[in-house]
Amino acid sequence: MAMYIRSVSCISPQQSFGAAVLPEEEISFTGNKMNAVEPDYKTHLNIPSARRMSRLIKMGVCTALDCLKESGVSVPDAIIAGTGLGCMEDSEKFLASLITNNEQTLSPTSFIFSTHNTVAGQIALLLKCNNYNFTHTHRGLSFENTLMDAQLFLNDNPQAQVLAGASDEVTETSFKILQRLGAVKKENSADDIRSSVSPGTIAGEGSAFFLLNNSADEHALAKISGITTFSNPETESEIFSNINKFISEHHLSSDDLILYGINGDVRSDAIYNEVRKKCFDKSYAGYFKHLCGEYHTATAFATWLSALILKNQQVPGYMLINDIDEIREVNRILIFNHYKGREFALLLLEKC
Repeated sequence: MAMYIRSVSCISPQQSFGAAVLPEEEISFTGNKMNAVEPDYKTHLNIPSARRMSRLIKMGVCTALDCLKESGVSVPDAIIAGTGLGCMEDSEKFLASLITNNEQTLSPTSFIFSTHNTVAGQIALLLKCNNYNFTHTHRGLSFENTLMDAQLFLNDNPQAQVLAGASDEVTETSFKILQRLGAVKKENSADDIRSSVSPGTIAGEGSAFFLLNNSADEHALAKISGITTFSNPETESEIFSNINKFISEHHLSSDDLILYGINGDVRSDAIYNEVRKKCFDKSYAGYFKHLCGEYHTATAFATWLSALILKNQQVPGYMLINDIDEIREVNRILIFNHYKGREFALLLLEKC
């Protein structure tokens, strides 16, 4: 697998929108939820259209349009999106009206906007794009499946420009449900997630879009050179077998930067600690969910981070796990993430 990132755009709990380089300082959070830092949509979206959009739709459409603007491409040959839970805010509005109106005289608007493919559909409507349009909803592997779909499309259409990305949100209702299920920490604090010894994570949200093509030219930010996913491993040895196979196939070394999806949940972080100890014990190590929180498509945020790191050769200290005596040149970044120990992904990016 090989394709190139030509432009990126990201809305996250950090100052990421419109950023060409990573911020020198992170935005720190106290609490167990990270909300996105949203731009002034009036300067980026058509105002009448934006009024009808929920937060997630505005985040997704805004990052997609900004990504296209950065690349100079007006209409992509394909729009491929990923989301774990889709437009939760609109889903909640529809269910609330269902109860309030006793299942009668319901407005269809909230239902129409609540479907998982709303973001991709709205992008296509605004661009008047009648090309390939698809949305992947595969829980913790939604973004990874989006990238694999983009690669298949580029294999069949070598000259194509593909707009691919992912968006997810956290609402007050979904947050309470996650907290009740034990997926989110109950305590109202967000200390360094690396030292957390309690169950539950920090809820997050965000949207990131990428323009992908087959052109290794001066416009490319980074190259996506490998991706693998696997689900529901029955044993720990199966996890290590898949990882070691990927390491062997792509000749990974200790000079490569490994970004772990450490999220502060002592149950899931145990997997990262074991993998780091057994597979990447001497590698340059970093993490990213203290910046964006945990959500189904958090690897889209990590991909945005990685593309800017490779382009600018800048690795902020707030992303590093191990102490580094000197700043190394970063030629490759491996993102290792799993969602609740069920869905695993390895995503490799390279410097162009």
